[in-house]
Amino acid sequence: MAVLLKNLVARAPRAEDLTTVTQLIISCEDAGAEMVDGLLEDVRFYWHQPDFSLPRDAWVIVTTGGQMVGFACVWHQDHIQISTFICVHPAYRKRGIGTLLLRMAEMRARQHARLARPGARVVLRGLISNANEGAQCLFQREGYQPGREFLRVASHLVEESSEPSIPSVQKELWVDNNLEYGYLQGATPLYDQDGLCSVCLYRTYEKELRPASVLSIEAGRAPEVFAPLVDMYAGSRAS
Repeated sequence: MAVLLKNLVARAPRAEDLTTVTQLIISCEDAGAEMVDGLLEDVRFYWHQPDFSLPRDAWVIVTTGGQMVGFACVWHQDHIQISTFICVHPAYRKRGIGTLLLRMAEMRARQHARLARPGARVVLRGLISNANEGAQCLFQREGYQPGREFLRVASHLVEESSEPSIPSVQKELWVDNNLEYGYLQGATPLYDQDGLCSVCLYRTYEKELRPASVLSIEAGRAPEVFAPLVDMYAGSRAS
C-alpha cells in the first residue's frame, strides 16, 4: 500500500505535546472512558521511562494547520520485548497515516532488535481492541499475526457521601485477564465499595523480528534455547 500524505507532516513529539497527544488518544479510543484512562496511564508511564527516547521512539502526524492527527510510540524491555501503540484521528483514517506510523515503529523496533542479547527471540507486538477492525486489518496487511486474547477490566468507585475519602490511587482497579492461561495481571488495590465496571476484549498482533537461536553458553553445557518472554501491553488504535 502506498503511503501518500497531503498537507501532513511527521515529526518527533516534544515534552509539551503530552496534553495534545492525550486528547488525540481520547478521540481515537473505541473503548469506554474507563479504558481510555488506563490506556493513557500506560502511555504516560512508558513515555517517562529512562530508556525511552522521545525524539527516536515516538512520532506525531500534524496538519499544516497545526492539528495533531496521528501518534505512535515504541517501548521495550532489554530490546527483546518491544511493543507499539498507534492511534489515528477518526476523521483522518484511510489516508495511509496508520500504515506510515506502523512502518516507522517497526523500523525503530528493528534498531532495538540489533541491541538484544545474542540468541534471544525479538517480537514487535501491538494490543488491539476487537472492536477496531481497521487496526486489525492494518496489522494483518503489514504481516502481523493474531495472537492471544485479553480482557481488560476497569472498575471505578462511585462517589461516596458519608464515608472518608479514599486516595485516588485506590479508587481504580485495572486487570488484564489472559484468556488462554486464565490468570490476572496488573491489578491495583480497591476497597470493598460499590463501583462501575467496564470490560473490553483485546487481541495481540505480533511480528517476529528475529527468531531465537540455539547457543552454547559455556563449554560442556547443553545448548540453550532462549524462549519468548511474557507479553507486555501495547494498545493500538489505527486504521
